[in-house]
Amino acid sequence: MALTGALLTSCSSPSPATTTGAPAVGNSPQPASQFPFGGKVDSLNGIAGHIFGQPLSAFPKMRLLPPSPGELTRTYEYEGSEGWFGKHHKQVRTQFYYFLNGRFCRFMALGDPTVLRPEATYLFGPGQAQGSYRLFWEGSRARAAYREQATGMGMEGQFDVLSKALEAEQAAQAQAKLKAENAQ
Repeated sequence: MALTGALLTSCSSPSPATTTGAPAVGNSPQPASQFPFGGKVDSLNGIAGHIFGQPLSAFPKMRLLPPSPGELTRTYEYEGSEGWFGKHHKQVRTQFYYFLNGRFCRFMALGDPTVLRPEATYLFGPGQAQGSYRLFWEGSRARAAYREQATGMGMEGQFDVLSKALEAEQAAQAQAKLKAENAQ
């Protein structure tokens, strides 16, 4: 994929010939990265094969789920066996795609942690560990999180990727809706 080259280039280490001395006169040093575990999540800006903001028409084999009361997004479940986790379809049994105003804004997968965790770290790198069963990637444009929890049948992994811009838009819409309801 074209994104793979961009992903690898953006995350490669500096050239060994790069000097680390004082900056040249008139040049200011680059600030430290505010998001040290978010470079890859920002580079991908979605999931493999789909970027945030794409229309629903770019996503085949989707089934609309009933909306929750007050929910601004529409949730679709993927019903195919291809795509991002296609090779592990039996282990990653649930994939949800969320759309705000018809635009892709969030992805969530549930399934076998022995498949989800390696897929997440393959896509976004090692992440910031938050205990033994949580990883987090914070970029300036996107965020991803992975967690494991005990269920009645063992451990289950949950992997979320979301657009910060569309998350902010959703929050603004929710605030406007609440303000309108309170004005009545």
